[in-house]
Amino acid sequence: MNDFELARRLSDARPNLPRRGDALAPRAEGTLQGIMTDTMTPSRPRRSSIVFSIAAAVVVLLAVTIGILVIPRPAAVYASATPPLLQPTPINGTSEQLLMDLSSSLKDGETTSTVQIQSWALSMDVGNEGVIEKVSIEPEVRSVVHTSEGSRLEVRRGKPYDSDGRPIQVDGYQVGELIWARDYGPGEFPFMFGPAPVSPLEFGDYLRRPSGAAEWTTGEYIGGLTSVLNERRLTADQSKAALEFLAGLPELNVEGRVMDRLGRSGIAFATETRAPGEFVDRVIVSDEGLGILSVETTYVGHDRTDIQAPAVFSYFAWE
Repeated sequence: MNDFELARRLSDARPNLPRRGDALAPRAEGTLQGIMTDTMTPSRPRRSSIVFSIAAAVVVLLAVTIGILVIPRPAAVYASATPPLLQPTPINGTSEQLLMDLSSSLKDGETTSTVQIQSWALSMDVGNEGVIEKVSIEPEVRSVVHTSEGSRLEVRRGKPYDSDGRPIQVDGYQVGELIWARDYGPGEFPFMFGPAPVSPLEFGDYLRRPSGAAEWTTGEYIGGLTSVLNERRLTADQSKAALEFLAGLPELNVEGRVMDRLGRSGIAFATETRAPGEFVDRVIVSDEGLGILSVETTYVGHDRTDIQAPAVFSYFAWE
């Protein structure tokens, strides 16, 4: 599938609502340093909101970058209130040992075709002449329901929190409010991935196939796995294969035991391979047999003015 076809499918999948800005996939976050230094001349003064959300168009078609957003570097912006950093408790073991242990302790989950996701992603308000006026984190709750009669995708507003993780009230912001939704008839939902394999040896090719890439970094594989989990639930055998595949990846470091954003216990594994010196990608795996709980990206660079490193850039937690 080429870039033109992917762009067409993204456009067709999105409901006919006013656009809040183009979305970038996880792999595109690594280009943000260049984004912040590029310049352009707006055709006319305008005010818009740019949301770096993996599912701003459709929650499933986001493993491949389809473009680069170009905006001027701001003279000054407001610091955003990002979620608090995770606080890992050190544990013994290598990533390979721990992931293999976690894969062998998976429980048979409830059979369901519903995907429920809570996420936060960096958002920018761009004013006249492309000047960034405000940067914030926008929480969303997304659900994808697949049935024999078709599929429904909904995106609703999530609960906002301050940088200490405390719930806050925002004027005009209604938690649970429907942002947009789309219904699909039988066979119309634009799946990017087919059913996941049950062999770890097949998982690399499976994740790369939509992009056509011959190889990926460990961070890019985590991004691809995120897109899979955003469009379909994995069975216990498929989850086992995914964890065993992760166990064989290089430069995946054990951070320790953590509580994820939904208060669930797990072990965090992190890599800086996708954008060294800029972003750290981490996957959190349940130590209670629930499989992959969430994926987070943290900004650790030094060139941005809108957030102070280290800062949570985005996270996706699957219920």
